Amino acid sequence: MILSCPDCHTRFAIDAAHLAPDGRRVKCGKCAHVWYESMPEADEDPPIPIEVTPYDPEEDSGNTRRNVPALRQLRSGRGARTAWMVSAALLVAILVVLWFGRGPIALAVPQAEAIYASIGIDAFPPPGEGLEVEFNVSAEDGMLALKGEVINVSNGARDIPVLYVLISDGDKNTLKTWSFMIDTTRLGPGERASFTSQTEEIPANAANVSVLFTNPDENP
Repeated sequence: MILSCPDCHTRFAIDAAHLAPDGRRVKCGKCAHVWYESMPEADEDPPIPIEVTPYDPEEDSGNTRRNVPALRQLRSGRGARTAWMVSAALLVAILVVLWFGRGPIALAVPQAEAIYASIGIDAFPPPGEGLEVEFNVSAEDGMLALKGEVINVSNGARDIPVLYVLISDGDKNTLKTWSFMIDTTRLGPGERASFTSQTEEIPANAANVSVLFTNPDENP
């Protein structure tokens, strides 16, 4: 503790334990003044002790080193999944374009037809691919009438080509053919277009009627 001489006001340090228990007389080392110094009073409200965990730099840096790879691995995993999904989507899109656009692609790039052929794909799909025909036939007063629908059973839009009617006998011999077009020329997925057609000349030995997307005279 710090004492101050009442006479010359010189300040000097002293161990408070030397004043225990009830104080004692002290002498100034400068002016030799003597006075009685009491024990200092203890604080009425001593500070509340606070528990503090010692800081360990090695432990802290160790935790940091363990956490960083985990965070990097998590971010790396998410990035890999995102990249894989984007790549898969791009691949599917490219395959769809190459498949459904193979005709225009082969026309624009002649070498593409040979590439398609090398993997067993016809660069120019046959007319009516992805389309189906449902129809009924009726014959009255020497007239044959057809009534039906063209149905798009594919997942993409389809152009409706010229329709051909083939009448054949019981041995599949061609007796008569004719062609017609319907008002609807393009169908979306699942859409239907109705049609009607008729002829006044019915062969006597007619047994079968077919509606085709290709000319039967060119493909016997």
